[in-house]
Amino acid sequence: MAAPLPVDHPYRQAIMAEVHARPVEIVPEACRLRRLVFVMPAVSGAMMRVFHAFEAFCIEAGHPVPTLASRQYSFETPGHHVTWEFHTEFVTLTWRSDLDDWENWPDDIGFAALAEAQLIGAMRIDVTADGTVPDKLVPGFNLPSLCLADIENGNGQVATDFVPDADRFTRFELAAGRLTTLRRSIVVRRLLEVETYRTMALLGLPLAREVAGDLRSIELDLTALVESLSAATTPAAVQQSLGALHTMSVRSGQLSERLGYRFAAGQAYGEILRMRLANLRENSTARGSTLTHYIGNRVDPGLATCAAMEKRLAVVSDKIERAIGLLDVRIGVDMQVQNAAVLDSIAHTARSQFLLQRTVEGLSTIAISYYLLGILSYLLAGPLEELHWEKTMTLSIAAPFVVLAVWLMARAVRRAHTPAGMH
Repeated sequence: MAAPLPVDHPYRQAIMAEVHARPVEIVPEACRLRRLVFVMPAVSGAMMRVFHAFEAFCIEAGHPVPTLASRQYSFETPGHHVTWEFHTEFVTLTWRSDLDDWENWPDDIGFAALAEAQLIGAMRIDVTADGTVPDKLVPGFNLPSLCLADIENGNGQVATDFVPDADRFTRFELAAGRLTTLRRSIVVRRLLEVETYRTMALLGLPLAREVAGDLRSIELDLTALVESLSAATTPAAVQQSLGALHTMSVRSGQLSERLGYRFAAGQAYGEILRMRLANLRENSTARGSTLTHYIGNRVDPGLATCAAMEKRLAVVSDKIERAIGLLDVRIGVDMQVQNAAVLDSIAHTARSQFLLQRTVEGLSTIAISYYLLGILSYLLAGPLEELHWEKTMTLSIAAPFVVLAVWLMARAVRRAHTPAGMH
């Protein structure tokens, strides 16, 4: 009997599908590509709503209906080859047309489905069959930021200035005449991804600058508070300092919530950007900088700023926690001192009560003995007269025994009502 076939891991199909999740699309030797990058709002279900809107557009336009199993969808319209890609927090919309197509915002590619999203990046790549970027095209770029470099070890050339035009598109010129069809298509995809991840990597920089003032305010307040902790000698002052520290902790926690994901995503996008730039295999030319050098000089400092801000926030949070810990210890010590004082007061009060109890007990013994002797004097008056005994002498002799009996009785009563171990 044949052995049973092994059971697939639940994630095997997803892992296998990931290899082909975003296939390279073949690009003709002369064409114009445009890409828009849209960021989803930070609300629950935003990406799914965009997907369902795109699904409805495909159904209405007669395109193949997309499924959630794949994240890249392509379809044809008159004059355009359109590709949608869904990422974790952004969507890219790319379309390809002829070099003479000047329509930057066609109405048949599904823009309406992205009404909830915000545009963060837009680029245009003109692919030509030239071996190098024609000289006549170079003056159209901004000279101070011109990037013009050989790619694929000299088999192609790319030019851009990263300056958006009137329609907000950043222009790239790609001379790919010496590249094979596959290499040309791969280079185009890498250039699209370079611009996509360049914008996404720097998305955290404006946020870092925006919260820099709040973070600096927390740092200054914390420094002043820590320096004043030694003067907080009363419980009220300590409680006031602790309340201020808790307020700072809430403020720093709110900043962490705002910055944490954005900075982590920026670092991840930066790593992808570096890999895509390295895969272009650039060589510098005499006419402009390389993309790697130009982007590195701008993206790396931006990411470093975000990393520094994240580190400062972590340091502030640690300082706040340490200060709160010190105050908690101070409060604990003060409570121990107060408890010791209370215990001393209780002990002093207990001793006073004990001495008072002994005093009352002695006075009670004398009083009870006095009244008992008085009663005995009446009880023994008759018998003593019959026996011809002196009454006064008899009571004098009986007095010590009466006092002793009363004292023993009082002691027995006290022992009966005193817990064990406290006699």
